[in-house]
Amino acid sequence: METYDFQFLLSSGRLKDRKAALTIGVFDGTHKGHQKLIERVVDEAEKEKDCISLVITFSINPKPGIPRNIDTIRLREEEIKKMGVNSFVVIDFSPEFSRISASGFIDMITSLCIPRILVVGEDFRFGNPKDSASAYDLDSMFRLRGAQCRVEIEKAILTEGGEKISSTLVRRVIEKGETGCIPNLTGRKYRIDLMPCPFRLGDGFLEISTKSIHQLLPPPGAYDATLLGRNGVLMDGVCRIERDNLLFSSPQGDPYFLEMEKDGVLPDSIFFGERK
Repeated sequence: METYDFQFLLSSGRLKDRKAALTIGVFDGTHKGHQKLIERVVDEAEKEKDCISLVITFSINPKPGIPRNIDTIRLREEEIKKMGVNSFVVIDFSPEFSRISASGFIDMITSLCIPRILVVGEDFRFGNPKDSASAYDLDSMFRLRGAQCRVEIEKAILTEGGEKISSTLVRRVIEKGETGCIPNLTGRKYRIDLMPCPFRLGDGFLEISTKSIHQLLPPPGAYDATLLGRNGVLMDGVCRIERDNLLFSSPQGDPYFLEMEKDGVLPDSIFFGERK
């Protein structure tokens, strides 16, 4: 999978002559609803000759009032790569970009590539607050520009209880500390990215300041957890979240942490299981 900056693609014209099946969204947490859209894009791209699958996402969540994402761009990229996508494109959602109109955004998409099919969810919206549009406006907007792009609007996936699986629901479950339920919504355990975080190895534990973690954290408490090192080694243990610190410890911790320190192995991420 190739990773690109959105503005770079526009200015370079790297993909302007490529047919593409694409989807656009934040994809925060890449839950089962997101996966449905992306899988459809990959399938559609494979049906048409010389067509690439393309996922466009945002560096930060455009929705106001969300200080921390469920994931990071690195984790999102990893999950989407597993799904067989050809190109992963990140929009730097700057103040300038937030002022772009719905029409201006579609102009950018038709300059970026040759869109053949766009797959979005029912609640997809784009453009600035004063000039926005919905998923149901896309077809006419593409036709107005002479673009032969088919728009497919996918229905949401529901939980067994009939609730729509969304990033809002995933966020709510994390905030309640019900991390053991996350696999039902995303297909995997909740994962905290430790790559950008300074850390300290103590006597049988790993300590990280919660201020250095950019993702949404579960509430304070103890959780079953698995630590992944950047060498690919996994270690099961307990992660205790306190007000200022995250502490990971394991019965096998002392020799493991000593090896980490000796070999210069850095922590990659922590997977959260049930709350204890």
